[in-house]
Amino acid sequence: MQLRRELGDSWAPTQTFTFDGSTSDLALQLYSRFKAGDTLAKLSLSTIPDTVTSRLSDGGVAFDDLDGFAQRAVLWDSGFALTPTNDVKQIWTLEGRSMAEIALTLDEFEATTCTAYDCTQPDGTVAHNNHLCTGTKMLTAAKCVVEEYAETNLNLAAWSIGGDSTTIPEIGLSKHTWTDAGVSYKVYAVHTLNTNSERSYGDCPSTDTYGCLNFPCYGSDDIPSSQRTVPTPSDWVTSWMKTYSTSSGSVSSGGSSSSALAPSTSASTNSRTTDASASIATDDGKGTNVALLGGIAGGVLGVLLIAILVALLVLNRRKKQNSSNDQGSPMVCQHIEMASPDGAHWNNRLPKVSSEPEATDGPFQRSGVTVRSSEDARSNPGTERGVKPLPQHGRGNQAPPPYFDDNFRNNQGREASSHNQQNYRPPVDGPWVKATQASSRLMGGRSLESDAALVSATTAAVVLPPIKEPRRTGARASQQSVKAPHHIEQIRGTGSHNALEVLAADPTVNRRRIQLSQLQVDGQLPMTTLQTDSCIGHLNGQQVLIKRLAPSSSINVPAVESLAFEIQQRGHTGHKNICQFIGAGWTSAHDLALVVEFHPQGTLRAFLDRNKEGMSAWTPQKTNIAGGIARALAYLHEQTPAFIHHELCAKNVLLTDELEAKLANCGSTEKNAAVGLQQKSRLAYWMAPEALEGGPYSTATDIYSFGVLLAELDTCRIPYFNALSPDGSSMEQDEIIKLVMEGRLRPTFSAECPNFIRQLAEACFEQDPAKRLTAQQIVQLLEGR
Repeated sequence: MQLRRELGDSWAPTQTFTFDGSTSDLALQLYSRFKAGDTLAKLSLSTIPDTVTSRLSDGGVAFDDLDGFAQRAVLWDSGFALTPTNDVKQIWTLEGRSMAEIALTLDEFEATTCTAYDCTQPDGTVAHNNHLCTGTKMLTAAKCVVEEYAETNLNLAAWSIGGDSTTIPEIGLSKHTWTDAGVSYKVYAVHTLNTNSERSYGDCPSTDTYGCLNFPCYGSDDIPSSQRTVPTPSDWVTSWMKTYSTSSGSVSSGGSSSSALAPSTSASTNSRTTDASASIATDDGKGTNVALLGGIAGGVLGVLLIAILVALLVLNRRKKQNSSNDQGSPMVCQHIEMASPDGAHWNNRLPKVSSEPEATDGPFQRSGVTVRSSEDARSNPGTERGVKPLPQHGRGNQAPPPYFDDNFRNNQGREASSHNQQNYRPPVDGPWVKATQASSRLMGGRSLESDAALVSATTAAVVLPPIKEPRRTGARASQQSVKAPHHIEQIRGTGSHNALEVLAADPTVNRRRIQLSQLQVDGQLPMTTLQTDSCIGHLNGQQVLIKRLAPSSSINVPAVESLAFEIQQRGHTGHKNICQFIGAGWTSAHDLALVVEFHPQGTLRAFLDRNKEGMSAWTPQKTNIAGGIARALAYLHEQTPAFIHHELCAKNVLLTDELEAKLANCGSTEKNAAVGLQQKSRLAYWMAPEALEGGPYSTATDIYSFGVLLAELDTCRIPYFNALSPDGSSMEQDEIIKLVMEGRLRPTFSAECPNFIRQLAEACFEQDPAKRLTAQQIVQLLEGR
């Protein structure tokens, strides 16, 4: 049987499979992995479709005769796939297509006006899956119809492209149902990765893994039978199935090979020997008889040699197959997700706090005096820095990490390069709950020295969980090298014309380039700066936020460079807790515009201001918001080089209608001290001591800012709102900054704040940046891991 597959493959296809949506010929990829020597467990099905059984019987084959590859290939090529419960369901195609022609490319998907979500793969290529898309829009591009069945929605992407040449595809189905803005949607989809291993909708995997190929289909209730087509089987798949036949007289084992050849050979030999003997008896034909005897002997030896070689080949193949029988079906990809637990989880994990307000004359007494800040009430969902940082150098020579146009995903399975080590701080050794370094209660009539005394922690020490290493499958663990990264071409300091040329040459940005005529501006937001305006508008019926250059009679070169730089950075990042980049448009250096998703709920700062009474206690909502922000930071910090947010505070966090937190921007890879100096006037209360002193930014500065944001969440107030000078007056900003730099002052928390949150903030407030938590550790702590 195995020999037949080796010798009789003239029918075999010569093309290769790609995971870009240009083909859905899963049978081809299954055959390729079979030829490569991979193993795949057989299917265990309760029923086999009659059309498949009939197709196989015509070739003298039964379904159980096939291995795991061939079983899946013949099912798929015949128009069938499997539900999560292993039930076989029919797939019809539209417009007479074959099963190799029903996937969707990125261009076909985006032609529906749906938005794709990008993730980096280990080889530097980009995988995509659906993000902002209604079921109606998605189905306008569908090319297939699935037999209806009942299933619970699994919160997976209905469309995606990604994978690598070693992927062994599944032929799975998933039913996607959801309600959006009061409209219910139903979309069936083919999934080529086990749904238990597939990343959740809107997520990129937290480990170096490849994407998968998914594509949407209608349900059979939605398309009349007259418009459906039963796909035509492929001739080459039929030929492949016939190689598994056990009744076609083919060679199947070493012993049977010899016996099959013996009868005819023996009869021929005896006949020739008799004829030869008669010839030898005559004296006039000796030369001819001698030659005939030599030919007979040579023929017999040749046949015996072939039989021996055949037996050895079959035996070797059987041994190889037997040695891998116990391996089962290897997992092609395995994802370690950092998903938020459900509400019940939070309720069980959170400390129990009283719903009754405690007296304000306790150890965390508030003065009620708000520190003045000229920008406290100004919302800012976008990056509005007008500072021109120093040019970046050397970004193009960072070789080891995987490539995603400078949005590199750190390969945690490898030993970090020296380049990466500066971005990853070691965990805090031992207990992380330490004495509070300072209190922001500087009350009148008391000296600064006595009021700045340390407040000792009364709770038991909590040991930090280790950062969890991602698990890898054997197929990935063997990779010793990855594609060298390409850097994003520099924009800062190149001039407005060159900045736009860089954007146009960037495939990730250019693919999402928007015609300005498609944008409908509805109104301007009070977030205007000297360089940019922010507006609410619509793009193809979707409400969006538009950030565009402020009107000017001349070209504002720093403004063009700054906005182009932000577009470039945002185009190369993507996470469900970061405001989604939709696209950018321009015709010249006067009208450059950035388009991102819009959230009517507004900023976290505005939400806290509106709900001070209802949010006075620490709630599961607050924990969920903090967890979303931490996950976004962990994603940014694990890029190579690391993205630093620089501006983390409540007014730079947006909220969805479900109160899910989204960072308004992704920051950048800049560590320049000049950034901090320009932000000092409006973000000083959130800045780490080393940044206030003019030092370079790092991921640790973001962690300090996260601790300050926790205080905002807890008190619903601006940091240091109750900081008082010895004479009882509101403390000036310069005095607050001085004490923060000295490590003698930190934001206060309410008496109702759970100890766990207070201790977490204290670990973020460490004066030494190297001793602060990492974002990944914060995620693990907030998720109770």
